[in-house]
Amino acid sequence: ELLSKVLENAYRRVLKGEEVRIILEVPPRHGKSETTTIKFPAWVLGQSPELPIIVACYSADLSEEFGQKTRDLMNNNNYQRFFSTRLRDDTQARGRWMTEKGGGYTAAGVGGSITGKGFKIGIVDDPYKNQQEASSEVTRESVWNWWTSTFYTRQEGNTAIILIMTR
Repeated sequence: ELLSKVLENAYRRVLKGEEVRIILEVPPRHGKSETTTIKFPAWVLGQSPELPIIVACYSADLSEEFGQKTRDLMNNNNYQRFFSTRLRDDTQARGRWMTEKGGGYTAAGVGGSITGKGFKIGIVDDPYKNQQEASSEVTRESVWNWWTSTFYTRQEGNTAIILIMTR
């Protein structure tokens, strides 16, 4: 409940023109990805179907899996009873799809390309696969370089950036 309130507040602040930065440090299997990375983008696009969202994880496969779950949720009849947002028929890949209003979802692996895409909501969910990667100076430097040269430069004005990690 608290996490949902924090996320809703972040969305509302972005709409008001504010910058929002959130770091979530929650143990594994506590619903942080389900709430933040899957359901939150669906809710945001239900409210504001014109917003672009980027979700990045340590692997492109994982971020695309999240994208598929969000897409499937938005195509569900129950979702469509509450929201008028619909996805374009011609862009419904697992990790890259758009709404009829021009917003949408782009999935990427940390280190991967997101050239030509921007975001108002940017979510980085587990940039490191495991403790070994997180402890590696080389890997940390690589992730930092991607963050500063690729991800961070994709912001479209005022944005919310949400970083999810296990401490």
